[in-house]
Amino acid sequence: MIDRRLVFDPGKNQVIQTESGERFYFSLDERGGAVWSAKSDDPDVEVSIAHTHPSSEASVWIRIHRGFDGPSTVYFVRKKPGGKSVVGKFAMSFFKRTNDAALWE
Repeated sequence: MIDRRLVFDPGKNQVIQTESGERFYFSLDERGGAVWSAKSDDPDVEVSIAHTHPSSEASVWIRIHRGFDGPSTVYFVRKKPGGKSVVGKFAMSFFKRTNDAALWE
């Protein structure tokens, strides 16, 4: 099992096959003062975003907890200061890997 994977092309909608215990990481652009937030309604998918001011990036970590049964989606939204104007959004959907290769063909 891979315990940590870099997400390539962050900021775009993605579907990712995963398994319990995996962790994903990537950075998001925060130039111009607009800040990213994330939401997941699945308690088995933990998301954390570290905003390093005055940096122009946010570091994102996603942890898939043991017992994850998926599918689950994490929604990301980038808003300007004041929290009213949305300037970016994307979603990452996670599906549990299985031994049934035909499921993913």
